[in-house]
Amino acid sequence: MPKARPWVALLSVGVAFAVLPLVMPGGTLDLYPFAGPRFPVHAGFIDLATTILIFALFALGFNLLFGHTGELSFGHAMFFSLGAYATALFTKGFDVYVGALRLVFAGASNAAAALAVSLGVVGLWAWFVARLIVPRSSGIYYSMITLAFAQVIYSITFHWGDLTGGEDGIQGIDRPQLPGLPANWLQDSNNVYIFTAVVVFVAVAILYWIINSKFGSVLHAIRENKHRARFLGYDVDKYRVNSFVLSALFPGVAGWLWTYFQQSINPDAGSIDYSGRVVLMSLLGGIGSFAGPMIGAFVYWDLQNRVSGLTKYWPAAIGAVFVLFVLVAPTGIAGIFEDLRRYGLATALRRIFSREARFTSDVAEELPAHRTGS
Repeated sequence: MPKARPWVALLSVGVAFAVLPLVMPGGTLDLYPFAGPRFPVHAGFIDLATTILIFALFALGFNLLFGHTGELSFGHAMFFSLGAYATALFTKGFDVYVGALRLVFAGASNAAAALAVSLGVVGLWAWFVARLIVPRSSGIYYSMITLAFAQVIYSITFHWGDLTGGEDGIQGIDRPQLPGLPANWLQDSNNVYIFTAVVVFVAVAILYWIINSKFGSVLHAIRENKHRARFLGYDVDKYRVNSFVLSALFPGVAGWLWTYFQQSINPDAGSIDYSGRVVLMSLLGGIGSFAGPMIGAFVYWDLQNRVSGLTKYWPAAIGAVFVLFVLVAPTGIAGIFEDLRRYGLATALRRIFSREARFTSDVAEELPAHRTGS
């Protein structure tokens, strides 16, 4: 698959972020700079677009581990939750006893410092978990151990009420004042979307650079064949640890954004439900594509928004869509577009509905053309 030039890929992402509020259901040009009496703002649609961007970043980080390194984590929501709780506690402060030791922090409204704290907490925990599980497990055992660690974080946030607020979580988190902007700038939903879009775009650019670097190439080699990568002289476990830690930092940033967006956080952010959602988004969009998780996040949240208004059984409808894609389009939505580009409409349709057609076209592409004649 040919790689797009970096500026083309990132420009496409920037354009997508700019038009996203317009394609939300019912969005009538409620795009930030043009909002006003002529183009009314629908805060609910802007909020949905903000949610999509945050979970797109969450899914992109997860896909660095799953799609590009070939290792499935069932517990990546723990990093989203840790980033969110670290931001909430830094902003609100805390007064808690750990044994006989009293820990007190008055809180501070500083977005950059909160981000640094969140990344520090998430990075340290991810490094600790990775150093434990990478040398000792792989496959399904690796996946289940990540789930077990995630349940540890979920249990702490749920039961340590003095620190985390327990089941109710932490409420009333103030949005920070950004340097050079009015004090209440982030109180407007449109501005929250702009802030989120800028942060996510920067994170996407960093992730794009990582994936297309020499480091990313080694991750792809590990995904295809760990033993061959080790034979070529690469320290496979070191790369796996680094991939795990990097893949955790992006959900940590997403959790930081989520806390300011929601102005609250509760233990559900670290639950198996959130981990499952991000797996679903990645598979829907396509784990073999850089843009796949972003597409999957859009489809998931847009589908939920539409179907939940029609029936209380919306999770079953989303599950049915997921099963359909796994059966007829295992490469996800991004894979369908790639098939259209590579093979044309007729062959792409045959590949969707015929496993034999997928196999035949893949083999024809991999094998050299057979020459006949003199």
